Amino acid sequence: MPAPSNSPATPAQGSRHQRRREKTRARLLDAARTLVAERGVDAVGLSDITEAADLGAGTFYNYFHSRDEIVEAVAEESIESLGARMDSMTAGMTDAADVFSSSLRHLVRHAISDPLWGWFVVRLGVAHPKLIAILGPRAARDLRMGVDSGRFTIPDVDIATACVFGALLSTLHHVVSAHTQDGVDEVFAQTMLCMVGVLPDEARDVAGRPLPPLPDVTT
Repeated sequence: MPAPSNSPATPAQGSRHQRRREKTRARLLDAARTLVAERGVDAVGLSDITEAADLGAGTFYNYFHSRDEIVEAVAEESIESLGARMDSMTAGMTDAADVFSSSLRHLVRHAISDPLWGWFVVRLGVAHPKLIAILGPRAARDLRMGVDSGRFTIPDVDIATACVFGALLSTLHHVVSAHTQDGVDEVFAQTMLCMVGVLPDEARDVAGRPLPPLPDVTT
């Protein structure tokens, strides 16, 4: 019987191993995303995730240390990627109202086109630290841009950011609950523009402009 080989793994073997790890990690993330979207974070346990992914508990701990860690990983993958695409879309815009409106409209439209994503964000909750960390600085940046340019009239950017967060999640809940969806992205953006001091007629005009597509972003 030949002796076991001590030769290092070939690049092809290493590549196959990496692909297997990525597929297993993706199964865990998909399971966590679906369960959180259906039940909410607090109602999902590690055993629920591993059972849905058809993997053992030991496998889970090869990738994540806790439920909170995998939920944060799902949020990073699902929400940060969208945020990066919106950053790229608005990078060349000079009107803060266009930046604010386009970003809000895409968030609403994404929940309509991908209800699982919408429910995940809704169930994650407005106070979840990862959601705040991903979208909070972007919202504050856009609002501050509007204040600095004289486009928006708001007394406090932090309070306005919190108001936008609450309104966004309530609106996402509205659309994923199969309520009215046609044109709701424009109505929501128009409402938020009015909230930050844009006159109603102009808010309606800005919110009704053709929506630029989201570019693909390589991370």
